[in-house]
Amino acid sequence: MKWLALLLCAACTEDTQDKPKPPDMSALVDGYANPSRDFDTATANEIQAAVEAKVKALVDLDKLSSMLDDALASLNEPDQLVGLALEGEGYARIERICSGFGTNPPVDKAANGYLDLTVGYSDKGLDSVVFGGAFDCREQAAGAQLSIAGDVHLFIGDNVKVDTVPTTPILFELASFGFDVDGTNIVSGGFDFQVCRGSATACVPNHLETLFGVPSGGTLVLFFDLSTKRGGFRAHNGVWTCEFTAGTCTDGTNTITIPVYSL
Repeated sequence: MKWLALLLCAACTEDTQDKPKPPDMSALVDGYANPSRDFDTATANEIQAAVEAKVKALVDLDKLSSMLDDALASLNEPDQLVGLALEGEGYARIERICSGFGTNPPVDKAANGYLDLTVGYSDKGLDSVVFGGAFDCREQAAGAQLSIAGDVHLFIGDNVKVDTVPTTPILFELASFGFDVDGTNIVSGGFDFQVCRGSATACVPNHLETLFGVPSGGTLVLFFDLSTKRGGFRAHNGVWTCEFTAGTCTDGTNTITIPVYSL
């Protein structure tokens, strides 16, 4: 994968009015933290089609999350800091040129597009929301050609230190977004998901999560391991671990029957 990384500007502690204001992700963060719907057989039937569609999207969006993780990792690479110390109150911009398509494509921002992220910081640590976008980004990952464009917002938690970002849960919000894989559209519009790492939140470690609005009311969070195709739901009435191929879910005490999901 060919990347060209550049960390750009920083605001001064004496003049912070130009520090860009991040988007407000508080409602989405609360939604993931506090699902409001009880999980039961009726709910499992109601959301089956939506779960199957979202899991298929998550398989490809996992490639996107890895790209953005790589971009954030440049904050912890001394040779990328270009003399910048993340001290005081300020912000930094991370720009990465996308790799392009084909065999050994040249590093070419105009042809391949780029990712651009803004990271605020203070003496306490990084600001909770990283924001920016993908601009006509053409990327190759695991043999697939990815075409990416739109707004990207990342909630990384409060006052996270640079060296702990790789072990921190990250909540992704994609807005006005287009994401194609090998010419097939995967996301058009909005999508959100969470990469679960560590124990800082209720996010189930080593899984991806996505929030569902149940048509008849309330919300649930699906957690899913792409490698094992196992997971379950975080709900108002607890955490339910599911055997999707067997059609059962349990909260450790009670077991309910669900449809056999095609995941």
